[in-house]
Amino acid sequence: MKENILVCVSNPSNVEKLVQRGKIIADAFGGDCYVLYVCSVEKDELDLNHIRTKQLFQTIAAKYQATMLVESAQGKKVSSIVAEVSNKKGITQIILGQPVQSKFEMMMKNSLINEIFQIVEGIDIHVVEVGREAVVQGVDYDRGIKAQLVKKSADYELVFDSKLPDARNGVFYKEASTDFLNGFFVITKNEDHTVLKVKDGIVEGDDMVVG
Repeated sequence: MKENILVCVSNPSNVEKLVQRGKIIADAFGGDCYVLYVCSVEKDELDLNHIRTKQLFQTIAAKYQATMLVESAQGKKVSSIVAEVSNKKGITQIILGQPVQSKFEMMMKNSLINEIFQIVEGIDIHVVEVGREAVVQGVDYDRGIKAQLVKKSADYELVFDSKLPDARNGVFYKEASTDFLNGFFVITKNEDHTVLKVKDGIVEGDDMVVG
């Protein structure tokens, strides 16, 4: 019997473990594996962390040849979105990560898992125990500001308020701990984001592969 698997992800630190589990089950039963990320932030309010997290999930999904699904919460409960996607994709099994909890925490917290149990029917739910480790926070970045990249020799220079017709528009996120123009430049096309590293106001030409 064909089994379609939906892997729900939210924490970058355990996403590969969950996707790998889902892909193994899908392959064993000749089904499809989907990876679902529900983003609680509207697309025009995404910060660099949200964008890079989404890209990580997409990379892991591609590594295991799973189909990546990104849904905006738009005020809806995550459990409702999981149920809707499950119906659309003919899902038969759902995989969720559950941080290790004490008995008291399990009694007091109305978890996503409990909510999904209550609203889906005929779907097996696999709960994979994962650690409590939080996403490691590295460098902090300032709020993104609109900027452009302009070709300069073999590389591209970060500029602001450029009127040049061939300038690439995007958003620059500067490292908060430096006065230099170091950080990331994000180009958005439809629902996709291209993240380019900026060092001293320059993006290397070899990195500038944008459709």
